[in-house]
Amino acid sequence: MSRGRKSARGGAELTEARDRCVWTEADETVLIQYVTTNRSQGGDGMNFDHTFWVAAAAEMEKHPCSGASKTAAACQSKWGRLRGTFNVVDKVANASGLSYSMEHGASITPESENMWTDFVKKNPKAKGLRDKGWKHYEALKGLIPVK
Repeated sequence: MSRGRKSARGGAELTEARDRCVWTEADETVLIQYVTTNRSQGGDGMNFDHTFWVAAAAEMEKHPCSGASKTAAACQSKWGRLRGTFNVVDKVANASGLSYSMEHGASITPESENMWTDFVKKNPKAKGLRDKGWKHYEALKGLIPVK
């Protein structure tokens, strides 16, 4: 993949080839399994130091993956996004009047449509969970401290 950016000197377009780190569901599962196995290193808040992420990246190298290699920074960043997604899914799963399943997401019916619309106004990141679940919710439920 190439990405262009302007030169600081004359505004000429520079093109750099960069490999992007692509995370598949399988890659996410490997990372979650690694975090689960080594969770004691994160303490109660599941906050890990740099050496943990270096080891996580080494673990990711043992598994075939898409895109560029998963670096320590990429693993740490992905973990942050997984935590964020978990928090959104957890809000949906625990919202009064909504039901959540991995197969059907929030399972919105005509009767719950207004409730869902109001919920999404307050939680816009939940919009994609209307009729689609998230594979990693159950695996992270006992792992991530709920806010």
